[in-house]
Amino acid sequence: MRMLTLGFWLLCATGCSGPVFELTPPTRPLVYTAIGASDAVGVGADDPTRDGWVSVLYRKLPGDSRLVNLGISGTLLRSALAQQLPVALDATPDLVTVWLAVNDFNARVPLEEYSASLDTLLDRLATETHARVLVANVPDLTLVPVYDAVPRDLLRSEVTRWNAAIASSVARHQAILVDLHPLTTELLDRPTLVGLDGFHPSAEGHRRLAEVMWDAIQANQVLP
Repeated sequence: MRMLTLGFWLLCATGCSGPVFELTPPTRPLVYTAIGASDAVGVGADDPTRDGWVSVLYRKLPGDSRLVNLGISGTLLRSALAQQLPVALDATPDLVTVWLAVNDFNARVPLEEYSASLDTLLDRLATETHARVLVANVPDLTLVPVYDAVPRDLLRSEVTRWNAAIASSVARHQAILVDLHPLTTELLDRPTLVGLDGFHPSAEGHRRLAEVMWDAIQANQVLP
């Protein structure tokens, strides 16, 4: 009887009409990977691990998400290609944030070299992962205290030049540009967005950065 029953079901599997049930593949947690420098580490916040903007943004994601924070203080983009990018690719991320511009700007890395490195980073993320990639640019540094001694017109011109190059690279690789330039004007009314060192975000500044990133995620329908 058991063999007849089994044969009947095998026959029906190939010839009987009826409802077909499909197994839904299990979903995996969203993986968020941050590529960055000291800001990604949370420098400037009272509790960097908890109050850095990467951690604050991570807490806005679905509850079962996984964070891979690759930020290294003081890093330049060319260093991130060797140190952070391979780990990011191995993490098979769904969401990647990239904020690596100000250190290169301060180090006077030639813009052509920086642009080539950014193209390499974004090309590999686009071709070797399925992640949506957010790229932040250079804020309006004329309002950041540590740059007070730099002629404003010169500083503004250079920031504009760098941001144009970043925007071009982001567009070429169909990433999402997060424009931080307007954010810095808030410093006129909220100087506490900058920490005591006059350069890094304060805890309040980190929260604001996370809000800007989150707004970009929502506006571009990054999450399902």
